[in-house]
Amino acid sequence: MAALAFLIGVMALQPLATLPAPTLVAACTVFLASSGWVLRRVAAGAGGLLVLAALGFGWAWGAAHCRLQQGVAPDFEGRDLVVTGRVADLPQRLERRLRFVFDAESVEPEAAFVGSLPLRLRLNSYGALDQLQAGERWRLVVRLKRPRGWRNPRAFDYERWLFANGIRATGYVRRDARNRRLAPVPAWLGGAWRERLRAGLARVLEAVPNGAFLPALVLGDRSGIPAERWALLTATGTNHLLAISGLHIGLVAGLAGALVAWLWRRVPALVLGFAAQRAGAVAGVGAAGLYATLAGWALPTQRAFVMVVAVGGALLLGRGLRPGRSLSLALFAVLLLDPFAVLSPGFWLSFGAVAAIAWALAAPRGGQRRWLQAGWVSIVVGVGVLPLTLWFFQRAAPWGPVANLWAVPLVGLVTVPLALAGTALLPVWEAAARGLLWVAGGSLDLLWPVLEVVRGLPGAEWSAAPSVWSVMLALAGLAWLLAPRGWPARPMGLVLCVPLLWPRPGEEVAPGQWRATMLDVGQGLSVVVRTARHSLVFDTGARFSARFNAAEAAVIPALRAMGVRRLDALVVSHADNDHAGALEPLLAAYPPRMLWSGDARLARRLGARRCRKGTVWRWDGVAFAFLHPPPGWESRENDAACVLRISGMTGALLLTSDVERSAEAHLAAAGGLGADVLQVPHHGSATSSSEAFLDAVRPRVALVSSGYRNRWGFPRPEVLQRYARRGITVLDTAANGAITVGPGADGRSAVLRRERFDARRYWTTLP
Repeated sequence: MAALAFLIGVMALQPLATLPAPTLVAACTVFLASSGWVLRRVAAGAGGLLVLAALGFGWAWGAAHCRLQQGVAPDFEGRDLVVTGRVADLPQRLERRLRFVFDAESVEPEAAFVGSLPLRLRLNSYGALDQLQAGERWRLVVRLKRPRGWRNPRAFDYERWLFANGIRATGYVRRDARNRRLAPVPAWLGGAWRERLRAGLARVLEAVPNGAFLPALVLGDRSGIPAERWALLTATGTNHLLAISGLHIGLVAGLAGALVAWLWRRVPALVLGFAAQRAGAVAGVGAAGLYATLAGWALPTQRAFVMVVAVGGALLLGRGLRPGRSLSLALFAVLLLDPFAVLSPGFWLSFGAVAAIAWALAAPRGGQRRWLQAGWVSIVVGVGVLPLTLWFFQRAAPWGPVANLWAVPLVGLVTVPLALAGTALLPVWEAAARGLLWVAGGSLDLLWPVLEVVRGLPGAEWSAAPSVWSVMLALAGLAWLLAPRGWPARPMGLVLCVPLLWPRPGEEVAPGQWRATMLDVGQGLSVVVRTARHSLVFDTGARFSARFNAAEAAVIPALRAMGVRRLDALVVSHADNDHAGALEPLLAAYPPRMLWSGDARLARRLGARRCRKGTVWRWDGVAFAFLHPPPGWESRENDAACVLRISGMTGALLLTSDVERSAEAHLAAAGGLGADVLQVPHHGSATSSSEAFLDAVRPRVALVSSGYRNRWGFPRPEVLQRYARRGITVLDTAANGAITVGPGADGRSAVLRRERFDARRYWTTLP
C-alpha cells in the first residue's frame, strides 16, 4: 500500500495542464504531510499513506519542473546553431535518414538554450552525415525546434513521449563544412563495444535466416525488422518478444541465476562459504545488468533491471519477501529513479504483467506439472493486461495469450539464449558464433506459421477506444475471475468485463446538425464529418514511411475515440500524398460504404465513384453536395480536386482540398458557396484564397491544416491578411491541434474544441 500511495501522488500531477507554482506545491505538501501526521494519531496506516502520496506528488513536481526548464529558446527555432556533444545511443538507419539521440554539451550562440546542460536532442541526418557511432563527440550545425507532435483525440502523444525520455528539442543536421567529429568512441564506453557488436552482427547475419531480428533481441535495435513481420507480431500480441523487454531481462536473470545456483550446489566447498541461492541471485543481477548494457540502458530495460535488483537483493539478504512486497519495492525504486515512467505504457504493462504472475501463483497448485503451470501463468498474464493494451493502443489481440503459449518459450528459451551466446563468441570464435546465430535465427521460422494461423482466427484483432472506467472495471473483473481457488463467485468477474465490450459512445449529434473535426496530420488534410447516424472522412493525410502514416497515427484513433463503428463515406479529393497517402490502412480499418475520388486513375483502381459537380445526398437532415469538379477538369491537378459543401440547421461547412485560383474563380462564378466554416484551400498557399472566392464564401471561421514550421511557410502571411481584412477568424492545426466545429450555444456553427489547448498537459508545447 505504501508504494501504491506514492504512485497515486506521482500520478496526481500528470493530468494537470500547467505545473503549480513552487509556493503552492510547498504549501500543499506541508499541509498534506501535517494532515497525515495528525491522522496518524487516529489511524496510523491512513496517515502514513497520505504523507507518502504528498511526497510522491512533490517528487514528481520537482522532477518535472527541472526538466521543463531545459530547451531551445523559441526565438532560435529554425536557425542554424552549432552544438557540441556526444552521440548518446546507436544511430538508426531508416528509409531516407539517419536518426540519433545527441547529448549537447554546448551551443553557439549560448542564448539558444535555456536551462542546464547537457541537453538531450533527437536529430535526423538526411545525407549530411555518412557515418556516426554511439559515444563519438561531434560538432554539428543543426536546426532545432521545441518538442512538437500532432495532437488528436486519443492518439499517440509524441510530446509526452519526448518529455518522458528527456528529449527537449528535435531537429536535423545541416550540410555544412563545420560538421566535424571531435573524438572517437572511448574504449571504456558501453557504446563502443555495442557498435563493434552491431558491426560484427551485420557482417555475419547476411546469410542468417531472420537475421534482421537478432540485433533487436541482442542490442535493442529494431530498425531492420521488416514492416510486414512487425505487423504480424503486433496483430498477434507477440511484438513484445522481438525487442528487449522486461520479459527478456527477467528470463536472462532467471536462467543465469538458476544455472549458477545449480553449479554452485555441485561444489560443497562453495556452498559452505556462500549459499547457492545467494550466488544465483548475484549471477542473475549481473546477467541482467550485462543484458541491459547491451540494450543501451533504455528506459524499459532500466525498469526491468530495477525489478530484478529488488528481487535479487531480497534473496541476497536472505529475506523471503512475498511477491507483493517485492513488487512494491521495485515500484518504489522505479518511481524514485524515474517518476516519468508513469507516462509510458511499458511501465503499466510491465508491472501489470508481474502483478498478474504473482496473482496466478498466489495459490499453490499441488501436483500440477511445471509446463501446465507455466501455460496457466502465460494465459493469466495475456488476459490480465488485455484491458491495458486496449486502453493504450486502442487495439488488442484476444488470441494473444494462445500465441504466447508457443512464442514465449520459443523466443525466451531458445532464440534469445542462442543469440546472446553467439554474440558473445563473435569476437573470439567467429565460426561457432555463426553457427549459434544461424540456429537462433532459424528458430524463428517455427514462429511465423503459428502466428499466421492465430491471425487468421475469428476475432483475432480487437479495436476500440474504451473509457477509463470500463478499463478499471475490467481489471477488477479479471482479477476476480482469475483469483485462486476458493475465491467466492469467481465467474461473476465476467460481469465487470462487459462494459469493455461496448464501443465508447461519441458525442451525440442531433438530427439536422453536423459536427466536423479537422485532424492534426501535419502538412496534409483529413477531416471527419458526423451527423446523427452517419460518418464521412474527407482525405486521409500522408504516408511518410513504410511504418508511419496519418491514418494509423491520427485518423483511425480519432474515429475510435468518436465512437465511429462504421464509415459511411470516404472522399479522396485527389491523389497527392498529403491527401491520399494513408488510404490503404484507412480502407483496411474502416471499409467505407461509399468511396469517392477526384482522381480518375485512383477512382478506377479502387472502383470508386467520381466526385462530380451536382452530386447531392442527404443524411439525417443534413445536405451534402459536390460543387466541383465539373466534367473536363481531370487534367488540372490541384484544381481538379473534390469540393464538398455540407449544410444543416446550424450553418454550412465548405471543404475545398487543394483548389487554387482557377477553380476558385469557377466556383465563385457558379454561386451557392456561402458557408460559416471554410477549410482554407491548399493549406493557405499564395496561389489560393483569392479575394473573389472569399467574398463569395463569406465564412466566419477558416481552418488551415498545416505542419508546424513547414518549409513552404503555409499559411502565407499575405493570405492571412486577406482573411484578417474580412474579420474572419483563422485557426490552424499546427498551433491548435485537431479542431472541432459544430453547433454552438447560439445555434450557429462555432469552434467547439482545440485539442492542443482543451486537452493540454503540463508538457504540451504551446505556440
